[in-house]
Amino acid sequence: MSMQFTTLLEQASNQQFVTKARKAAGNLWLCSLGAYSLATKSSARTVEKLVREGKAMQPKARQQFEEKSTELIDVANATIQRGEQLVRERFFRPLDFLLLATRRDIEQLSLRVIELSDEVHRLATGKAKAAAEPAAAEEPQDPPLLANAA
Repeated sequence: MSMQFTTLLEQASNQQFVTKARKAAGNLWLCSLGAYSLATKSSARTVEKLVREGKAMQPKARQQFEEKSTELIDVANATIQRGEQLVRERFFRPLDFLLLATRRDIEQLSLRVIELSDEVHRLATGKAKAAAEPAAAEEPQDPPLLANAA
């Protein structure tokens, strides 16, 4: 009988163990479902909170962006001006020393030649007109054609 009794005890304890294991597995399942539900609700609230904070930060972020972009533009302009100055000092000055004409010099001289040519032309036509006026005063003038027709 002792064997049967031990077997019955083992079976009873095995059933209690299985029942406890099922109950623990069920509780674990419910716990994980609760954690998922809590995480879902919490994440939705967290996302909403982050969106609100982002909207509140947007003007400040835009201002910081504009300040940084203005600062970067100023730095870039200063660097460009410094580069242009270096080019003038290291490239154009030696050319001036060599007395080589630059494109700008040639353009300025061309404009001056055009101005002088116009002035010479005006003076030449002005003298021709001045010489023609006294000769025209000496010649008799013909009466207008309309006067002859009448």
